[in-house]
Amino acid sequence: MPGSPDPVLGDWLLTHVVAVAAALGTVGVVYATRARSARGFLIPALLGGGYAVATLAVWTAARLATDAFPSGFVEDSLAAAGFFGFSFLLLAGFVVVAALLFARRGLVAPLVGLFGVTELVWWAFLHVRGETDALGMFLIVGPALLVLLFVAAGVEYAGRWVWRRFVRGGGRSAS
Repeated sequence: MPGSPDPVLGDWLLTHVVAVAAALGTVGVVYATRARSARGFLIPALLGGGYAVATLAVWTAARLATDAFPSGFVEDSLAAAGFFGFSFLLLAGFVVVAALLFARRGLVAPLVGLFGVTELVWWAFLHVRGETDALGMFLIVGPALLVLLFVAAGVEYAGRWVWRRFVRGGGRSAS
């Protein structure tokens, strides 16, 4: 179909398998480092930075392998640096937010959101030659997904508060 992106790995199913593996790995590392993440900001920041570098490397490798760099990136290196910088901060922010909310508040919704975002982003970044490049679309959709992650965490937090306060008797012992 004209204008639809081509999977770099050759098959849409293989692309999903790779994206799901990346998402499971990301969530697994965040889960495994929860105790260290609860004590400080350094571990979540390092995890976020590593995640952002790996994800942007996937986008770059897919375009290098297929010679499908967007023309604006080749022509204007300053704009390309801005795209990469903002994308790096946004991608790292997903991991930092999810790691801190899980480690410090025990909220699971951010981990589910991180899984979904990672699968979606890696799947999109492993496609080339569409009408719009995935990185350009991520700069529009990414902030909305980050807000959605916060909303999901807020809903979970409120639900837990209501459950503790009203359903379980306000935390008072029955004895």
